[in-house]
Amino acid sequence: MMDALTELLLTISTAFLVPVILLLLFFFALTVAYLGGLIAEAITRWKYEKGFKKFVTALKASPDKRIRMEELPAVGGLQKKAFSSRSADREKLLDDIQIKSERILGRLMLGIRLGPILGLAGTLIPLGPALVALSTGDVAALSAKLVVAFTTTVLGLLVGGACFAMHSLRRRWYMQDLNDIEFVLSRID
Repeated sequence: MMDALTELLLTISTAFLVPVILLLLFFFALTVAYLGGLIAEAITRWKYEKGFKKFVTALKASPDKRIRMEELPAVGGLQKKAFSSRSADREKLLDDIQIKSERILGRLMLGIRLGPILGLAGTLIPLGPALVALSTGDVAALSAKLVVAFTTTVLGLLVGGACFAMHSLRRRWYMQDLNDIEFVLSRID
């Protein structure tokens, strides 16, 4: 009876290996796409950031200065969304921008959490059949299962680590953007 249950558990867990590997590959592809988006955003920031930072610094130096929308420098990213909007409700505009930034960061959180989980699952699932192969003396099957186990671990950690780095950088960017946008909007007549 116990052998039948063990065999059933082994069959069920082994059935999950292909979906785990496919999900891991999907998240790896997403991570590469997110990295491309991060690079594109970094280029846009580099292009506009210097002028905008100079503008904000000058505005900070003049506490009583009021500005018009036409005086704003060219901007990109979240600033462009904020300053191109004709919404009179500044609170709603800031909330919308914060929601947009949280949506982008939320996608990266999936990679941070699911990458290592899928990598661990991809490690543990083939270990059962690898141990069976070891007990029967099938070294070729053992080594094949161990290769799958360790490569899924590496891929899962790579996805999690890359998403964590992108999340940290973007979170810092977006916090500064929101702060600057709120400051500039408070000075617009």
